[in-house]
Amino acid sequence: MKRILALVLTMMFCFSLTSCGVLQDEQTFLEKELSSMNFSGVVRLTKNGRVLCEYVAGTEQADSKRKITRDTKFCVGSVSKQFAAASIMLLKQDGKLHVEDTMDKYFPNYRYGKQLTLKHLLTMRSGIREFYDVVFIDDAFTEVPVEGLNITNDNTPEQNQRILEEWLLKQPLDNPPDTLSYYSNSNYFLLSRVVELVSGMKYNDFVRERIFKPLQMTHSGFVDDEDWQHMPNLAKPSVDTQTVYVGATRGLGDMISDAKDMERWLKSLRTYDILTEESVREMTTNYSPEDEMEYGYGLMPDKDGSFCHTGSFTTYHALSYSYPKLGIDLFGVTNDNVNLEGDLNEVCFELLNRVIKKENVR
Repeated sequence: MKRILALVLTMMFCFSLTSCGVLQDEQTFLEKELSSMNFSGVVRLTKNGRVLCEYVAGTEQADSKRKITRDTKFCVGSVSKQFAAASIMLLKQDGKLHVEDTMDKYFPNYRYGKQLTLKHLLTMRSGIREFYDVVFIDDAFTEVPVEGLNITNDNTPEQNQRILEEWLLKQPLDNPPDTLSYYSNSNYFLLSRVVELVSGMKYNDFVRERIFKPLQMTHSGFVDDEDWQHMPNLAKPSVDTQTVYVGATRGLGDMISDAKDMERWLKSLRTYDILTEESVREMTTNYSPEDEMEYGYGLMPDKDGSFCHTGSFTTYHALSYSYPKLGIDLFGVTNDNVNLEGDLNEVCFELLNRVIKKENVR
């Protein structure tokens, strides 16, 4: 009787997986890989909103019993850049700016203002220098301001933003505009300021009003909104770092979100819910064909029409990916990258390759 009951339960479980659309072989691969890596976080892969593979593990913090769920929030680092780029495109759709606008329109005293356009910043082809050095303090990914830049957590976010803006506008370019692709977070900090100057709103408020609200991204916010490390339902960084400089991540690495909200956002790029097809095409065009780092506007496009971006912030690491041809979206994130016994990106891309291959032959 017990054997019959066990067989029935197994059949019911398998039927449940199949009826929900879960790809069993790929789900098994994901579970095996991530469990062996001591993974803490969420990986969620969907097709047109239907979950194909999902893995959730870990606790919100090392000394907590509160488990991570698919609704847990994480800092997403540079995944934030696509939202700054989208904000610029929304203002373009409103007729309030053009990506060919030169920077002197927004920063009249900038000595390179007539040479640089918004598009140079969006595509990482401006030559504007990076404002921080990456070091690892207590094994955490830490952004330390370069020498001479006096931002500090004794300041308010607004004070640090003003100091950083003034510093950037005085710096020489590392190379002439549009001569090569060079990833610099400074581009997206300045773009977020352009959003404020054009819209008349704080950058965070603009993103909330024009992106989060219409897409019902109710679990998304920003590092500078409050005491972010004590935010409810946030998976905490596994190392207590004191070097997150308030205000300095605006537009370039400031977002907090969860898997469902990111799914809503990626879907919107495929279905043109807030951005037009033209805007999305512009964002997902590669403007650096000569460089290994293909870059659009806040997104890294591929020849197959897919696009992605990764992000790191203290001990967080995140990856967002979309393959519009099949309606496939993936969001992967961990709050404990320092103790991850493997590469989350590699696992996610191997999973994507397996799923896309299978879905293409259906």
